[in-house]
Amino acid sequence: MRCTRRCLSVLAALALTSALTACASSSGGGGSSRGRDAPISAEELEKWSNEDLFTVIQRVRPTWLQSRAIHTGIGRQEISVVLDGVVQQSGLDLLRGFLADAAREVSYMNARDATTLYGTGMSAGAIVVLTKR
Repeated sequence: MRCTRRCLSVLAALALTSALTACASSSGGGGSSRGRDAPISAEELEKWSNEDLFTVIQRVRPTWLQSRAIHTGIGRQEISVVLDGVVQQSGLDLLRGFLADAAREVSYMNARDATTLYGTGMSAGAIVVLTKR
């Protein structure tokens, strides 16, 4: 898959958002909030190479999976999954079939930032996966 200019722009915006989120979470004093919000790096993912991403997130950053969903007239909105800049329809189920060693970085994006970057339907936030390809 070749990355177009739009794809590169989205990835650059994602990287900037991820970096800003990490900086903001580390400035609040005490290191505990940084670990909870920091992206899962390639080095950390290598330790879990035989596990699926859902299991890794569940063990390393469990707060990312806590329900922040809102109830709407048409049902409950779940956490979205964005894979290499593309919103995935399968949601969290995609993470169960995706091995950790195939990812370069995994991060959490709050609802406001995810909606700004990817549009509506992100009211529960998003887990963003960048692959090694």
